[in-house]
Amino acid sequence: MTEQRTATVVVEWRGERVGAVGPIAAESPYWAQIGEVAAAASRLAGVPLAVLRLLSVAGGEGGRGGEVVYLAVASERPTGVLAPVGRSDDAGHPLRLDWARADGLAGEWAWADGELAKLGRPRTGPVEQVRSWNLSALSRFPTADGPVWLKSTPPFAVPEAAVITRVEAVQPGLTPRVLASDGRRALLADVPGADCWGVPEDGMLSAVDRWAAAQAASAVDGPDGLADCSPAALAARFPALLERLRPELSAAEYAQARRLADHLPELAEQLDGCGLPLTVVHGDFHPGNWRFDGGRATVLDFSDAAWGHPALDGLRPQPFLSPERWADVRARWAAAWRELAPDSRPEQALEIAAPLVHVHFALRYQEFLDGIEPSEHPYHAGDPAAELRRALRKALFPTSGSEPLGAGRELYEALMWMGGEGTTAAVLDGWAAQALPGYPERLAAAAAYDTFTAQPEDERRTLAEELYALSRTADALATEFQPPYGDGPARDGTRLGLDLAGYRAFFTRLGMTGTGAKGGFDPFLHEIAELVPAEDPDAPIELLDVLWPGFTFGELLFVRAGVRVRAGARVAEPGWADASPMYWAFRRRGRPPVDLSHGWGSNSQWGTNLRMDFRTADGDRLNVVRDPDRLSNHHRVEGLTRAEAEELLRHRCLLRRPAGLPELVADSQAAMDFLPFDWTLPEPAACVGGCRDHEEA
Repeated sequence: MTEQRTATVVVEWRGERVGAVGPIAAESPYWAQIGEVAAAASRLAGVPLAVLRLLSVAGGEGGRGGEVVYLAVASERPTGVLAPVGRSDDAGHPLRLDWARADGLAGEWAWADGELAKLGRPRTGPVEQVRSWNLSALSRFPTADGPVWLKSTPPFAVPEAAVITRVEAVQPGLTPRVLASDGRRALLADVPGADCWGVPEDGMLSAVDRWAAAQAASAVDGPDGLADCSPAALAARFPALLERLRPELSAAEYAQARRLADHLPELAEQLDGCGLPLTVVHGDFHPGNWRFDGGRATVLDFSDAAWGHPALDGLRPQPFLSPERWADVRARWAAAWRELAPDSRPEQALEIAAPLVHVHFALRYQEFLDGIEPSEHPYHAGDPAAELRRALRKALFPTSGSEPLGAGRELYEALMWMGGEGTTAAVLDGWAAQALPGYPERLAAAAAYDTFTAQPEDERRTLAEELYALSRTADALATEFQPPYGDGPARDGTRLGLDLAGYRAFFTRLGMTGTGAKGGFDPFLHEIAELVPAEDPDAPIELLDVLWPGFTFGELLFVRAGVRVRAGARVAEPGWADASPMYWAFRRRGRPPVDLSHGWGSNSQWGTNLRMDFRTADGDRLNVVRDPDRLSNHHRVEGLTRAEAEELLRHRCLLRRPAGLPELVADSQAAMDFLPFDWTLPEPAACVGGCRDHEEA
C-alpha cells in the first residue's frame, strides 16, 4: 500500500455523468481531505466543482493512499477537457447521506447561507470544501468577520451543537462557539491555532485538565440523551458483535474473544471500583481534536460523544504520541482526576479500561459500517475486527511493551486465562507483538555473570524476578512434553497444546539459544525426566534423548532441557532421580515441584527470583544469590552428606535416597522440605573474617 493518493474526479452535471478529470496527485494521503482535490478538479473542468462522495479505491487502505475515484457535481457545464466515462446505473442508496447528493449538498449550503444572513455575516466568497466522507462534511464559509465552519454529521452521530452547549455550561471557552444549529448540522466560529498532531506543546496539555474538570462537573446531570457506552453497556453489547465478526476471526481469536466476553462484566465492576464517575465522554479525545493558539487549548469534534467512563478518553491519546509524551499526558490526566476525585485510583482505571477502549471502538466502527452505503465501506472495512484484536492484546498484556518490566508475569497469566489447544500460539504471538523488540534489551544485564553481579542489588533483584516470571511460561509450556504422557495421571494436567517447534521458536525469538544433546549429559543443562536402569549399577549417567529443549541467555542458564538417560542404580536410583521433588521448579507434570513462590499470595509470589546459574570462561557459577565474594554457606544440611548436598544443588533433585535418611520416601512431604535455596557453588577456598556462615564458631 502506497501513501501517495492520486484522485480521479467523475463530473456530474444536471444528473448525468459527463466525463472525468485527473489523475490528480494529492499532497494529503487521506481520502476524506477533499479540499485540494476539489480545487484542482475545478481548474481542470473549467468550472467550480463540489466533491460529493467516494466511488472507488484501488491500492489504498485505512482511509489513505492509492488510486481514488470521487464523484463531483458541476455548477455549470464543464468547459475543460474531460475523459469519457461509462454510463452509470446508480439508482441511489437509502443510506446515502445528504451531502453525498447534489441536491442534498446544495441544501446544506443554502441553510448555512440563510443562517449567516440572519447573523448579519453574509458569505463573501465561494464555499471551500475541506473534508467530506461518511462521518462528516466540513466546509469553510468566508465572511467579512472571518471564516465560519459548516459541519454536517450523519444520523448515527451525536448532534454536536447540543454536546458543545452542555460542555460550555460547565467549562466556558473549552469548545468552539456555536453560531447556529439545526439537528445534525451546525455553524461554528473559527478556532485560531493549529491541530495538535504529533508531540504537543506543554501549554496545549491544559486541554487534558480542563476536559477532566468538565467531565467531573457533567457527571451529576446524567446521560441526557447520550448513548450508553458505560463499561457495563459495552460488556452487554460485545457478545452480539463478536458473533457478527466471527467470519473475520481465526478459530483461536474467536475462542479468546469468547473468554474476553465472559470477562468483560468483571472488568466493568473493577472499573466501577476505581472511584471515577460515569460522565460525558468525548469519544475520540486525541491530539488531532485539540487545537492550540499558543495560549488556549480548544477541544473539537464531539460527534462521537457518549455516556461512559472517563478512562475511555484518558487512554485515547496513547496511540498518537511517543511513549515519552504519552507518559506525560497519562500523568497529567491521572493528576487531574486525583484532584477532582480524591478517593479515586485513576492509574488503575487506565489499566483496567485498556481492553474496553478497543471494545468501544469495535462497536462504534460497526455502527459506522451499518449506517453508510457500501461504496463508503472501504473507509472502515476490517476496523471492528482490528479493534477486537487490539482489545484481546490489551486484555492479556496491558503493560507489555510500555513498562520497563512486568511482561513475563502478564504472559504467564494470559496463558492461564486463555491458553489451550488452538489458542496458545496466538497468545504467544500477541504478547511478542507487544513486548518485542525491546524486551530482550531490558534483560541484557542478566546475560553475563560479570554484568549481572555489577548491577546494584535492587536491579539484580528486579532482573531475577522478571526472568523468574518468564520461566513460569517455560514451565507451563514444557508440561506438554513431560511424562506421564497422554491422558494419564499427572500432578499438573493443564495442557497448553504447543508443539516442540513452537516452544523452541518462541524462546528463540527472545534472543535465547537452545540446548540439546551436544556434549552428553550435563546437569547444568539437563534435568532427568526419564531414567532407564543400566545393567551395571555403577554405570555413569548416559544421555539417550532430549524430550524438550533448554535455553541459555548468553552465559545465563534460563531453563534446562528435559532428557531421557540411562544410569546404574548406585549413580541414579529409579524413583529418585526421575521422580523425587524437583527444586527451583514451579510446575512439573510427573513429579512434585518445589518453588519459593508456592504458598504465597497472588502478588507476593511474583517476588521470587530465578535461580541464576552462569556458565563462564572460569567455570560454572550456580545459584548466584549473594555478592561475588559470598558464594557459599558450605551446605550445612542435617541428614545429607556434602556430596549429596552438592548433587541436590547441581541436579536440583536427589539422585538417590540419602544414606543418612533410610526412611525417607521420594514422593513425600519430607523430601520437599530441604532448603537448598541459599546454597551456591563454587565455594570459596577459605573463609574470610566475619564470615556469616560461621557466626556460631
